[in-house]
Amino acid sequence: MSENETEDATTQAAAASVEGLAAMFGEASTSALFSKPEKSGDDLIIVASAWERAGGFGFGGGGRVGEDSGGGGGGGGASRGRPVAVIRVGANGVEVKPVIDFTRVGITVLLGVIGVWRAVGKSRR
Repeated sequence: MSENETEDATTQAAAASVEGLAAMFGEASTSALFSKPEKSGDDLIIVASAWERAGGFGFGGGGRVGEDSGGGGGGGGASRGRPVAVIRVGANGVEVKPVIDFTRVGITVLLGVIGVWRAVGKSRR
């Protein structure tokens, strides 16, 4: 395999990784953050969400010109969302109520208590 063919293969692997990540994460849009309005009596209900996305990719190649060489690439990532507020639109105006994740709050408090307990324990030594 020539040097140019190796570079082309590596470039194609990188392009495939980028295309795969783009397909996984999709485009940022308001429809990803806000639900379609649902009717509840005379009011409209809309759920607002928060999204966290992360990803990466890598590629490489090796070998000498005229010898067998190799190349490859890969990528991955994660995407998750959670509701953060419920918006009610009615005759009396707009009302926004936060959605509280008690599991996340509980874990944060527990970790804070453990951190303080360990810091106090070390200061007594």
